[in-house]
Amino acid sequence: MATQQTVVHLHQLCKEFVEGNQRRQVLSHVNGDFYRGEFAVLLGKSGSGKSTLLNLISGIESPSSGEVLVAGNSITAMKERQRTLFRRDHIGFVFQFFNLIPTLTVLENVTLPMELAGNGRSATQAAMNLLEQVGLADRRDTFPDKLSRGEQQRVAIARALVHDPMLVLADEPTGNLDEETGQRVLKLLLDLTRRQNKTLIMATHSAEVVPFADRVFRVHDGQLLTTAEAVPPLRPLQKPFIVPN
Repeated sequence: MATQQTVVHLHQLCKEFVEGNQRRQVLSHVNGDFYRGEFAVLLGKSGSGKSTLLNLISGIESPSSGEVLVAGNSITAMKERQRTLFRRDHIGFVFQFFNLIPTLTVLENVTLPMELAGNGRSATQAAMNLLEQVGLADRRDTFPDKLSRGEQQRVAIARALVHDPMLVLADEPTGNLDEETGQRVLKLLLDLTRRQNKTLIMATHSAEVVPFADRVFRVHDGQLLTTAEAVPPLRPLQKPFIVPN
């Protein structure tokens, strides 16, 4: 059986919040690995810690203890600016509420990640290629408020992929859509990430995505649980990304 590249490695990850005079532990000693090109689903009810886990993987939040490695880089050891630059260059996000900038057109929303990274010259062509793939090239000059929810999420998917990230994190991406539109958006997101061999980690409370997943985890009582059978031996990425100082 072929070995797999480990894109995300979680080691003894803990996260707690202070609420009033109480400490609330959301995640407790979580361990796990996510592989290159796989679609992994994190199932759990609201408040179970799914979104918190995605935020820890991306470095948006810092753990109380433990470590997150993405492509061999310790996210938890980075300073805040390093984490920001690493997310900008190597991680794509798809959110439940789209998070499009209302004053920017469809094309401007999609090109924004590349322009922030200083790749403005190639941004338009890359964005238009993706807008064609999501079926919205003809809406390039439209503002988000003129789009349906499904169209807005398709724009958000294009924006998440335009800078060619290795890792894509999706937080309830179909949660604000009707069932039929949600199924179409899910298929589109999965098709695009599969085609580009990206790792997709999706947090959701809906079991409807389970049949599409390579592996399914359940976030429950602070633990990351799986019923998956044995996975192939791990083969870390040969070289970690270079993280700016």
